[in-house]
Amino acid sequence: MGKGGGKWMGFFRGRFLHSLDAKGRVAIPQRFREAMGGSEEDLRLVMSVDPEGCLVVYPEPAWIELERKWEELPQMNDDLRTYLRFMVGWASEGVLDRQGRILVPPPLRDYAALDHEVWFVGLLHKFEIWNGERLGLATGPEKVRSVTQKLSGLF
Repeated sequence: MGKGGGKWMGFFRGRFLHSLDAKGRVAIPQRFREAMGGSEEDLRLVMSVDPEGCLVVYPEPAWIELERKWEELPQMNDDLRTYLRFMVGWASEGVLDRQGRILVPPPLRDYAALDHEVWFVGLLHKFEIWNGERLGLATGPEKVRSVTQKLSGLF
């Protein structure tokens, strides 16, 4: 990914099942915290919604890099404005507490249908937070087979 704030940012890999507490806080998987580097208090995240019905989470430096790219695009483009209203409009910043947890705001929990158990899925420079049922639909065997066939020539 590169450097953010002078610190190397690793890749997010793997799937982890965690629990939301009654206040809407969830512990970020240890491997993901390690990939971000820095002390737990320095780990700032930006969380937004994804069209597939999950939440997408970026380390703050990666999110800022995206904002800079978006800013360079033609702002008069209707599709871009719609996309930015979606991604930036839903965005919420957060800092990990001492136990490595982050608060998922109620509107984001509602959007992603998050209840007690949530799945974290690493996606290289970002990670997603899923409702288990939705994740199963998005990554079921038939869907994965179809996508794998479509992508077979790319890598």
